[in-house]
Amino acid sequence: MKINNFLILMAVMSLGLFSCADLEDVSPINSIPTEAAITSEASAKAALNGVYSEVQDATLVFDGWLALPQFFSDEADATGTFPTRLEFGNLNVFPANGTMASVFTDLYDVINVANNVITLVPGVSEDGFTDAEKNNIVAEAKFLRAMCYLHLTTLWQEVPLVLTPTSDVGDVLNVSVSSQDDLYNQIKTDLNDAATNLFTATSNFRASQQAANALLARVALYQGNWAEAQSKAEGVLGAGFDLTTVPYLDDQIYSLNFTTNDGNNLGFFYGPSDLGGRYSIGPNPALIAAFEPGDARFAVTLDTSSFTTAYGLKYPSFEAANAGVATDPIYFIRHAEMVLIAAEAAAEQGDFATASTYFNQVRTRAGLADITLDADNYVDAILKERFTEFAFEGPQRLIDLRRRGKAEEVLGPLGYDACDAVWPLPQRDVDRNVNLQQNNCCNC
Repeated sequence: MKINNFLILMAVMSLGLFSCADLEDVSPINSIPTEAAITSEASAKAALNGVYSEVQDATLVFDGWLALPQFFSDEADATGTFPTRLEFGNLNVFPANGTMASVFTDLYDVINVANNVITLVPGVSEDGFTDAEKNNIVAEAKFLRAMCYLHLTTLWQEVPLVLTPTSDVGDVLNVSVSSQDDLYNQIKTDLNDAATNLFTATSNFRASQQAANALLARVALYQGNWAEAQSKAEGVLGAGFDLTTVPYLDDQIYSLNFTTNDGNNLGFFYGPSDLGGRYSIGPNPALIAAFEPGDARFAVTLDTSSFTTAYGLKYPSFEAANAGVATDPIYFIRHAEMVLIAAEAAAEQGDFATASTYFNQVRTRAGLADITLDADNYVDAILKERFTEFAFEGPQRLIDLRRRGKAEEVLGPLGYDACDAVWPLPQRDVDRNVNLQQNNCCNC
């Protein structure tokens, strides 16, 4: 999805250099007029592609979207040598952690480029460039902005909320944090706008109305709005949806795409040295033990027998020759998540028959026997099913344990305690921003 028009990309990206999260000492270049970056339909589309390109930033692809929250749980172990990743694997993250700071910065880079699109595209005047087309471009940018803020607030809780392009230097960058309520409200506003204005997607690699509504279902689940979570999830699924008819991992709603010209290193990081991989991340024994005998997902998720080291299979381009050119997608949202959201939300409302019906679609597809959910077993049963269903796909495990109040119980033996409920803000940003206060974390 890289932009073909290099000059447009440079103009757009120049506006992203002053993200509120990355305040390096650089010479001001804010003399470049922001209006010059997006002045036509072609440059508007190029700028939108620039947002997608930022989502593919190498640091985000491995550390941000996947590895750091997986290390910080019973899902994965930090099996490499990078000290900053080992801090996450040891559940002992310091504010000076450089990898965390890079992820934080890169999320705000996505947000800043999205803010440019959202702000400037409506003002473009060109014959044939309709309001509906402009609204669709803005809606895609809002979807991606919401996705980034959801990632930020579920891991760091209170973070700065920036909704306008940052093309200046000075006090404008000194943004204080916003409450989680305000962050969630903005996330929902963006997603509702996206669900209203997005065109029908031609690929699960682009934002779509279905993807926006799926994220709204996830947000409602995280906030404990059970009726809304069930309604949104069922709306995405549609009447009569049957997960058992869709092969595992083919139920994608929104995934991050890669090509050989614009690839990733995921298989290289997850793959063992026996296959030419770096093996920077490996499955935790708790994840391996979570799979029941006969679970068909196991063979697509883990290999525990080919070599002395168990490793993950979700990103199978293991050889070093594939590093940087692998096309394995990241599965951001799948229909299985909507099925399990509907199950959990129904159970929370006391409708265990509906909850069991949804829940057992996932188990049936995995080749496992049905379980009847009830008031005593549904929390643990759904947590376990989400653990095995979405292994290595994102931060779900850590977030699930936190939101269900299970993190200290489950992760306590690994060193997790109450102050691990939030990650520290990068110290370099706290030092540079007079309005940014460090949060209440273990090592702050």
